Amino acid sequence: MNWKSFCIVTSSLLILVACAGMTRQDRTETGQLLEINGTVQAVNAREMTLMIKIPEIRRTPGSAVSEIAGQVVQKCHLIEGMTTDIDGVSALVKEIRGNTVKVTLEKPVAYAAGTVVKLKIPKKTIAVVDFEVIKGAQKEAGRVTLEGLTSALIDTDQFIVVERSKLKSVMGELQLSLSGLTREKPDKVIGSLFIADLVLTGTLAETQDEWDINLRVINVRTGQAHAAIALKTKLFKATEIRDSGPWHEDFEGATPDPSWQIMYRQAERGTGKASSSYWRVGIDRGAGATDSKKSMKIEFDFRGDRRMYAQAENRRKRDLSLYNGIEFYARASEKIVGQVHILCSLPDDVNRIDNWTAYFEADTKWEKIRIPFDQLVVARGWIRRGSERYGARPGDQVLRLFRVESFMVGIDSNKNPDTRAAVWIDGINFYRD
Repeated sequence: MNWKSFCIVTSSLLILVACAGMTRQDRTETGQLLEINGTVQAVNAREMTLMIKIPEIRRTPGSAVSEIAGQVVQKCHLIEGMTTDIDGVSALVKEIRGNTVKVTLEKPVAYAAGTVVKLKIPKKTIAVVDFEVIKGAQKEAGRVTLEGLTSALIDTDQFIVVERSKLKSVMGELQLSLSGLTREKPDKVIGSLFIADLVLTGTLAETQDEWDINLRVINVRTGQAHAAIALKTKLFKATEIRDSGPWHEDFEGATPDPSWQIMYRQAERGTGKASSSYWRVGIDRGAGATDSKKSMKIEFDFRGDRRMYAQAENRRKRDLSLYNGIEFYARASEKIVGQVHILCSLPDDVNRIDNWTAYFEADTKWEKIRIPFDQLVVARGWIRRGSERYGARPGDQVLRLFRVESFMVGIDSNKNPDTRAAVWIDGINFYRD
């Protein structure tokens, strides 16, 4: 088989070459040994048949993700082709049928039937590949489930979980090597990487208020399905549906993303001023950063005598725990001070919300603004009055990036001159580095 054919086969097997970006030497240093008991059924020279006892894994009641993680752990303690240790003797796992395991020992042993032995099992590396939603309106459900399951598998302490970002970069390196665009030969690329033991993938389908979840655990060594997991469940509450994927907002669509609040607001006319304050949010179809042709435009008039806060708000519920910060391009008709807000709710009460904020400056030329999440601070005005106006109550001032309710960019009249101006925002991204 040539390398081009190998690449095609690899892709068709749901990217079985799931690489963690570690060398084989790293596996020995990273893998921790687990122990389970087995009862000897039969011994013939170096061949041994065992009945193993798989420990129960604690599950969170009512949590589909916890149930899936528990099943993965229970069904994947041992996999065919892996090496284990039985009372100090190395053994290769040859066949698994339910709780019955056949192994080939490194050297002959003398065990009577009924003898209890201990099996030491290295942690296995598992790659979790994107779940496909084949039926259902909530397309982000696959990604939400995948991210939650990835965290749950890490918490079990039974697996080394491959990060999807590393998997993507390694597969990209392999594809470049196969195309001849790099000097690295494919066999060298593959040979220097740690290959995952297992790949977890599958589909989700919504039927009325429940989800049919069908997952497969693939043994990379054999290329065969090692275990199947099937559940019919509510999966998660509506308030738990959160987008954890990347966000690149360039406003180039035919219509604005409906999660943006496109609006106009005007203050009551004051006394002693020529005009009342107002602000407006919309799409500017003639001004964009870099190669973009459109951008979000926030117009405002702060010449009235009432305090105004002009803001563009995106109300998509998000899980940003995988990211380090947010970046975007900004410019203004004159120099202004703007603010970014991340609103996060409490896990047990979506109406208790904290407002985390940071300031930035915008001038007349497009500039890239980068704000790390660890530099956000609690908005004190939100605690005093802001949350009530928003229709919420203040939280406990803990930054929960996995519970983001909305993202805002705003301009406060108290921190800017009495002027009529505009700010443009474009190229919004979350970043990891």
